[in-house]
Amino acid sequence: MIGKAPLDQLVKEKNIEVEWKAFELRPEGVEIPPKSPEYMERAKAGVEALSRQHNIVMKWNDKSKHSRLAHEGAKFAEEHGQANAYHDAVFAAQFQQEKDINDVSTLTSIAASIGLNSDAFLEALKAGRYRDAVERDLEEAQQIGVTAVPCFIAGNRGVLGAQSYESLLRLLEGSNE
Repeated sequence: MIGKAPLDQLVKEKNIEVEWKAFELRPEGVEIPPKSPEYMERAKAGVEALSRQHNIVMKWNDKSKHSRLAHEGAKFAEEHGQANAYHDAVFAAQFQQEKDINDVSTLTSIAASIGLNSDAFLEALKAGRYRDAVERDLEEAQQIGVTAVPCFIAGNRGVLGAQSYESLLRLLEGSNE
């Protein structure tokens, strides 16, 4: 989601369709050992640098340890034609509002804010209706070697990390420059 503004521009100008896939930096059920204070300072500095580089308000947020429910919610939003709006709102919740994006009430509020039926959304999360779809995405990511987010793929080519408009255009057009 970082560097999304160039993606939005490309979508609008080239009339392309984005297919969102789930990928967990911190897999559900896996607790990552605590990091050193030095590591945490570098990570925070990295978020600040991305914020400046892409002119996007981003804050360090250590409230969200996992994102599985956010990914399941994304599948609901996609099914109801609101995938892009949902991803924008989850990005804002994570990086601008410093909310826990693996919290059911936070996600239900996000769903309602973009016009989704919050009762149906909540029911889908509680029932685990999209759990298998998220698992399939995670398996696919592992098979093709995705190791970080964002990851942009067009055809059989991909790039990791925040990208400029020009870089995404080269990816879309198949250029190797």
